[in-house]
Amino acid sequence: MAGQTWLADTFAGVMLLTAAYCLARLVISWRQHRRTDHQVDAIHVLMGVAMAGMLVPALRVFWAGGWEVIFGAGTVWFGWQAIREYRDRAALGRLRPHHAQHALGCAAMVYMFAAVTTVAKAASGSGTGNMGGAARYPTLALVLGIALFGYVVWTADRLPALARVPALVARAVAVPSPAVVPAGSADALDASPGAANDGRSPQRHGAPPLSPRLAACVEIAMGVTMGYALILML
Repeated sequence: MAGQTWLADTFAGVMLLTAAYCLARLVISWRQHRRTDHQVDAIHVLMGVAMAGMLVPALRVFWAGGWEVIFGAGTVWFGWQAIREYRDRAALGRLRPHHAQHALGCAAMVYMFAAVTTVAKAASGSGTGNMGGAARYPTLALVLGIALFGYVVWTADRLPALARVPALVARAVAVPSPAVVPAGSADALDASPGAANDGRSPQRHGAPPLSPRLAACVEIAMGVTMGYALILML
């Protein structure tokens, strides 16, 4: 399957904007002491840059094999977090596969870069059309793509239920002093598209968590783009 250059450019642009937004979330969280999932925002910065380079070879950065190392480590880390999350949520009777989603995304990135490496010399920076047929294991690429699109649908379905920023502001103002949100509480579950407060990060007066809906939109953009790239490789 050969991709259209304009479509690849569009997805690459979206990925760069997404990476810039996630970097801004990290900066705002640090400067304004507002809660966000720093691990997820950081991996999304890297994913955005990496996906842009995969779709448009002229935007590629890092040494050969560098991305595989980074996302391989990310797969292990988020996989371990997903296991811990499963145990905690199972004990609480409420399962929310937040980190499993990011473990899947990192694993998909490892697969895509490993596949693209085999045709990198043939591509010669000519565009994404050379990604067609790059998948060494088409069935695995298809399964990963379907799983990513499944998470996109799941995230989009729960998007309306996430707390709006005005509600978060009102909730923060209503707290007269710094308070710790217990892990697994309803407040913690509404604070981000999937991450609960770990019980160590206080929610400060007048400083609500960063927008969970925009964070969910990042998840959707990442999932659609990675799914598109996987299908392009078939």
